[in-house]
Amino acid sequence: MSEQNRYPSNADQAEQFLGALRFDDSAPEPDLPGPDTPVTVSKTVRIPFEVNESIEAEAKNRGVPFAVVFREWLTIGMAAATQDQSDDAPVSRAEVRRVLTLALSSLHPVQRSA
Repeated sequence: MSEQNRYPSNADQAEQFLGALRFDDSAPEPDLPGPDTPVTVSKTVRIPFEVNESIEAEAKNRGVPFAVVFREWLTIGMAAATQDQSDDAPVSRAEVRRVLTLALSSLHPVQRSA
């Protein structure tokens, strides 16, 4: 094996590599996570390009990873979706804009100009 290629490329090199390994049974085993440790899962999702750009810009602005902002915005959106929708409940501007845009798009063209 050359210094440039540190991985074995044939059986002899593999045998030599494995023979040189040393195991330390005295090393402490890492602690397992406790029962209250949060569990995270990995998901692959498709999001609109503009949403991706917004999240990346926010992450860069804050100096945090993309996933931090993505999780935060997802959590905020879920909270808003499940929030009590009584008349005195606070509503986000984005939700108001979305509802108004939807309502205005359903109007007849003559009514939209008024």
